[in-house]
Amino acid sequence: MITKRLEEQIVLLGWVIPVLLGLFLLMIHTPDHPANKYYKSGKNTCAIALLLFGCEIFFQWNMRIMDIANPILSVSAYLFTFFAANLLFAMGYTTMMQPELIDSRQLRIGATSLSIYTILLIINYFFIPIYTWQVKGLAVCCALLFALTCISIYTCCRVYRMAIHDLKRYYSDVVEDMIRWIPGVGVGILIFLISAPFVCWLPRWGGIYQVALGIIMFIYTFICIINFSTKYRTVATALELEPGDDDAATSHHEDATTADSDAAPQQRTGSAMSESLRAVMQDKEQRWQAHGYYRTPGITIEQAAHQMGTNRSYLSRYLNVVREMTFYEWVALMRITEAQHLMASDRSTPIEQIATQVGFTSSSTFSSTFKKVVGTTPNKWRNQQMTRQ
Repeated sequence: MITKRLEEQIVLLGWVIPVLLGLFLLMIHTPDHPANKYYKSGKNTCAIALLLFGCEIFFQWNMRIMDIANPILSVSAYLFTFFAANLLFAMGYTTMMQPELIDSRQLRIGATSLSIYTILLIINYFFIPIYTWQVKGLAVCCALLFALTCISIYTCCRVYRMAIHDLKRYYSDVVEDMIRWIPGVGVGILIFLISAPFVCWLPRWGGIYQVALGIIMFIYTFICIINFSTKYRTVATALELEPGDDDAATSHHEDATTADSDAAPQQRTGSAMSESLRAVMQDKEQRWQAHGYYRTPGITIEQAAHQMGTNRSYLSRYLNVVREMTFYEWVALMRITEAQHLMASDRSTPIEQIATQVGFTSSSTFSSTFKKVVGTTPNKWRNQQMTRQ
């Protein structure tokens, strides 16, 4: 049985915690480095969203303390807060992952939609005198908010996939865990959103459980953003050069290889590759592979380009246009090919040892990558080879 005293304390924590976390995110120092520019902006945007949640729960807490029973006002406050917070969270995540997607047009659309939504809530509360019609108006606003949340989560997932692709263009190892927190926070917000408008119509215990769920979501979001700060420099390095930006980078590396200078200017600046440049890059690839540089754990495309005697731009274009794969897929293919040879030639060597030998940092990463490339697990593949022989 939840007493009124316990209820007040839980709701008190419900608004104190997001306010403190939001203030801490705003005040925490971000190193002054160009790579941290977008992280700082996105972090502050998410911090404002947390402060909004805290202010909204503080408003609900005061209504409970003063025993004010006004479900219409409570739900309206919920809806406004979630609408604004959804926009802020989506904007913050996008700023950290793909800042080029945030422009003045997107900001105007967000501000306009929030203004229209606020006007609808105000009209519904102040200018519609019939209670049943107010409830219907809130139902419409709930539907609009749910649609916005779905759009926000879809946007974050799309940004997540784009970032993963760019990370795989730069790093040879699996790095999804660096930004895996984005979908988790999105799911948490969706669950919190679905439950929020209904708790004002439920007994007091419904609000308590909803606030407790919100506290968990606030803390999880805060931890994710702080944890991401330790990895952001690594992520930003990979996201720094987009496919379309390769052309700009090539102008600074005209002397990377003698064959490169033989290509026509229009061929160098386009997305295609001249036959002479393609032949040179294929020769460099073969020599690089023969040296076994792909076995280096955590090797990046910049390191590989340096070892090949070219630059990141040419190697990235070669992989995209000629090989039609990311740097991660390219290195993984060479590692898996060698692993298959080792497993077929020496059946006594443990899978874990082979994984380390070809450059994987763990046997689990090796197994998952092997299955993606070959279509089955290493053990099953080895057993199939033994059966055939």
